[in-house]
Amino acid sequence: MKLTYNLQPLKSWLASQGRAIRRLEKDDLELQRAGQWPDALKGLALLGILLLVMFASNWLLISQVRDQVDQLSREQEELFEQYQLRAFQAANLTAYQQQMRAMESVFQELLSRLPIQREIPRLIEDIQNQAARQGITLQAVNLRDEEKRDFYTELPFEIRAQGSYHNLAAFISGISRQDRIITLHDFILTPAVSGQPTVMNLTLQARTYRYDEDQQASSGGNQ
Repeated sequence: MKLTYNLQPLKSWLASQGRAIRRLEKDDLELQRAGQWPDALKGLALLGILLLVMFASNWLLISQVRDQVDQLSREQEELFEQYQLRAFQAANLTAYQQQMRAMESVFQELLSRLPIQREIPRLIEDIQNQAARQGITLQAVNLRDEEKRDFYTELPFEIRAQGSYHNLAAFISGISRQDRIITLHDFILTPAVSGQPTVMNLTLQARTYRYDEDQQASSGGNQ
């Protein structure tokens, strides 16, 4: 049995809707007059609104999901970087410990070269002995006021001596080779007698340093 469909009513309806749409003026397309639109136009408008709502909903949902994925991706990268850092630290822990021990050894060796308060007279005596060995006249060793720093104290002093140029140079070199840390600054070299450069007057500023363990412990406790 062969089924037949009568499409004539549908064609007539579409034709009538088409004529109605063509008769619409521009002002008739305003939303306030949507109730007067042909049924076909109303259906198309409704379909368009549904598609727009579906698109907006999907876009918002996808945006939220994308933001969550981006955040999780960033967190994963941060965790991976932390893991790499900790794995590197764990792998090099022994080397770090050896470096720390070496640094502590160097630090203690440097501290041992800083005179304590009771060693200052001995330091001055060493300078006097150095002057005697080089055959120069040590005219004065003048101590200046101490200057406090974070964990150490600077001990400035002035040295005035007289002798030949080469003997004074050897005297300066001998001071710089002391077993205690001494820095030399502001050299002034002038002839002892005008017109006779064989004997020279030397004035220089020197500094040595004292480690203040009590001050360091106090500052560390305040922190």
